[in-house]
Amino acid sequence: MSKDKTYIRLIHTKRWLLLRRAKLTDEPLCERCKAEGRPIAASEVHHVVPVEDGLTNREKEALMFDYHNLQALCHACHIKIHTELGRSGKEHAKHRAFEHLQRFVKKFL
Repeated sequence: MSKDKTYIRLIHTKRWLLLRRAKLTDEPLCERCKAEGRPIAASEVHHVVPVEDGLTNREKEALMFDYHNLQALCHACHIKIHTELGRSGKEHAKHRAFEHLQRFVKKFL
């Protein structure tokens, strides 16, 4: 799970829980497995564009609650996606922090 404080706050809101439920109701099967011809139940909701990519709280909220930024997945596919994208581990966290700082400097300074 993310260590971003805004993400952690948003993921525990009623608004997120309702949106998550709506996504899983609309897409009860894992979208990735379904595309590969395997009907597996979805149990998790993935943000295609990570919430942490937002520079401001407003941008993070927009990414968090954008229904079209969500993907219904089974647990195995969710882990695979994060692994394939290299979005796990300390090295990735360092790299992401550096990129975030660069984007912040470019946008605000």
